[in-house]
Amino acid sequence: MRDKRAIITGGSKGIGRAIVERLIKEGWQVCTCSRKEEDLRRLKEELGNPQSLYIRACDVGDRVSVMEFVRFCVQNMGRIDLLVNNASLLGERVSIENYPEDVWEEVIRVNVNGVFYMTKYAIPHMNSGSVIVNMSSGAGKRPAPYWGAYAVSKFGIEGFSLLLAEELKDKNIRVYAFNPGATKTQMRAKAYPHEDPTTLKPPEKVADFILRLISSKVPSGSYDYNE
Repeated sequence: MRDKRAIITGGSKGIGRAIVERLIKEGWQVCTCSRKEEDLRRLKEELGNPQSLYIRACDVGDRVSVMEFVRFCVQNMGRIDLLVNNASLLGERVSIENYPEDVWEEVIRVNVNGVFYMTKYAIPHMNSGSVIVNMSSGAGKRPAPYWGAYAVSKFGIEGFSLLLAEELKDKNIRVYAFNPGATKTQMRAKAYPHEDPTTLKPPEKVADFILRLISSKVPSGSYDYNE
């Protein structure tokens, strides 16, 4: 698994950061993005400024920003063996009747359009054996009242991943929709402010699971963290 190259979106915190850290330790080259350049610089400093980590600010919901980011990654790494579409927004936890229209549009822009743009521009640089992991959620697999645009976006990611898997089957590129389950992240704390964070698994365990998933070569599909 050494000398592999990966793009991880939303890599400055939470699960995305844990994946970046794990892959760097495993000898991968990693290109990651966040909306804020300062968050990325802090990430690189805290990881000891590894030469194998490339950072660039990117708004995944903006097609030009994504195109430039993927071009930057390919210029530095040459190819893409793994794409993890991790960046997403929670939005509001209110009824559809009371959901703010501007928040709805922003969540769909980032969580759905962002995955489409990143995937579209990354595929030409992926070879046989490459993997795409689209971060999903339990809210995207069963009715989740009051999860609004987030739930709808994750239902979309489930369908997008299964469709994409069929399209890329002949290229031998596997596609996973992956539900990490309850994890100790800032987004989880925002969604459940009264939850005891000590009852949740750390992002590092999710990163370990994803690494095993992509190494196992199990068929494309929708998977849950099941430990």
